[in-house]
Amino acid sequence: MATKRASKAVSASLDFAFFQFLWQFYQANRGTIRTHYKELTRKFLDFNNPEKTPPKAFLRQPQYEALEIYVFLKEFLGNAKVEEIFQAWFEKKGRFAGRAEGGLIGNTHQADLLDQVTQDQYKAVFAAMRKNSRAYPNYIFALTMGTGKTILMATCIFYEFLLGNKFDKDLRYCHNALVFAPDKTVLQSLKEIESFDLTRVVPPEYVNFLTTHLRFHYLEDAGTSLDTLDGSRFNVIVSNTQKIILKRKRKEKTSVDRLFGAVGDTLEVSGVYAAAADLYDFDQPEKEGELTTNQRFEKLRRLEQLGIYVDEAHHSFGKALAKDMGVGAKITDTSLRTTIDILAASLNAAGTRVVACYNYTGTPYVGREVLPEVVYAYGLKEAIDNGFLKKVTLHGYANTRTDEFVDIAIETFLKETGDL
Repeated sequence: MATKRASKAVSASLDFAFFQFLWQFYQANRGTIRTHYKELTRKFLDFNNPEKTPPKAFLRQPQYEALEIYVFLKEFLGNAKVEEIFQAWFEKKGRFAGRAEGGLIGNTHQADLLDQVTQDQYKAVFAAMRKNSRAYPNYIFALTMGTGKTILMATCIFYEFLLGNKFDKDLRYCHNALVFAPDKTVLQSLKEIESFDLTRVVPPEYVNFLTTHLRFHYLEDAGTSLDTLDGSRFNVIVSNTQKIILKRKRKEKTSVDRLFGAVGDTLEVSGVYAAAADLYDFDQPEKEGELTTNQRFEKLRRLEQLGIYVDEAHHSFGKALAKDMGVGAKITDTSLRTTIDILAASLNAAGTRVVACYNYTGTPYVGREVLPEVVYAYGLKEAIDNGFLKKVTLHGYANTRTDEFVDIAIETFLKETGDL
């Protein structure tokens, strides 16, 4: 009996998608939730709302919905971790107090069969979330290819900086952004953001502020150092590699070192934080690349209120994607997630902090399993059905290794593109 129950719980965790219920709750209570937002936030959202400002609004519907959830997590839920949000939602406590089964607060007539979450489901999903929990809030936005994840990410950063400037003591907002791009192609698209017309997503009265204060830094080469000013704000640092941290074990202490304390003792911390202590447990770097890595890391430690953004995370697939999203990552891994964990631990030790990590990917799944920290998803079928992506016409051929197939392919191509 116990085995069957455990099997059902595992199955539930594979199929359960909390982000659907989170979106349901948000939709049902949007008006009430907005009363908790800053006036500037409401203005920013209204400016980008495709339903309020057509055809002026630049963001597509899925981009805007993801932005809504981004703000909802920050200003209504206070940057809480996903497992904390899930627990409060299930137990109908805190911000979810009085939640009816259908999502509405205080309306028991809005029951929804999809919202009947069993104790077994809850325990299985909550256990998966806790197992994957980081020292910082970690959110995944899963929007299928072609829906504009990079522009969405840039819009979120612009929002952060506007609110961070106006409410500089409010710890919910980022004052700096570190963006990880998986390859040089994505890095080039991020460079286009620097010349992006801000008036498309930022209310006109705030454009000059961002234009004046935004500073972009690109760490695309191993020898590129980071030239941010210590304690400065509104930096966007883009790196196409996670190798910003040098992890080298130093040599064993000699008897003289131990006698005179020539080398400091390693801090005794547990779990992922042990690696943060090891960052200073190295010999003098011998290579220029190692010096650069140390320099970058030291500069990042001196930036307050850092938000970390992982763009196009789905360039990794399968186990690589799972590891970079934090699923099963261990301190011995060289994954991007481990790098972020170490950086977050070191920033906390330095008196600065990581506000949150925001991951933008094309799929909410690894295999059949929903990534536990997905907070918004917009799938390929939805994008095609709603006209954001082209419909696909399929032709089946038994054998493509023939002259006839090549003739058909070339003729079709010329027919469709001959006037271009």
